Amino acid sequence: MMAAAKSHMRCCAAAVAGLILCFSQPVLAQGAGSVDFKHDSSQPIEVTSDTLDVAQTDQTAIFSGNVVAIQGELRLGSDNLRIYYRGGAVRSSQQGAISKLDAIGAVAVSSPRETATSEWAVYDVDSGQITMGGNVVLTRGDNILRGEQLVIDLETGQSRIVGAQGEGGRVKGLFVPAKKP
Repeated sequence: MMAAAKSHMRCCAAAVAGLILCFSQPVLAQGAGSVDFKHDSSQPIEVTSDTLDVAQTDQTAIFSGNVVAIQGELRLGSDNLRIYYRGGAVRSSQQGAISKLDAIGAVAVSSPRETATSEWAVYDVDSGQITMGGNVVLTRGDNILRGEQLVIDLETGQSRIVGAQGEGGRVKGLFVPAKKP
């Protein structure tokens, strides 16, 4: 009886590990397979919103209300978005280029097959990295991962989710097996 229970536990553990591995490849990009958040961060960024305030001396632009920023197939939506752009006394090809975006309130970042939501996000255009925080939820199909912070490297497609401190630093995942035909 004891051997049968241990065998059953090993089988269940292997099944859970298999599900995690199937879902984590796109999320953690541990090797081959399609990575949906991989993205060319050198593409132009188009931003729309209800209002725009520009602070020329700070080299910032603040978009407010129903903000949508699109770069290729990557979409970022939020309540407010502060864009930092390069300035300087000497004119260069980089002057006026966007260096960073700070999104606050009802943030959603999506690619064709994945969506991540959070309370805030910072997109460092120069490094090609998005950091999201506050009640992060990452979905792909029926699979869902939850944590406190998500870091996405757009150049490699690798992502990492960190659990909430108040909940023992745990990441929660729901993995739904593919339906059989």
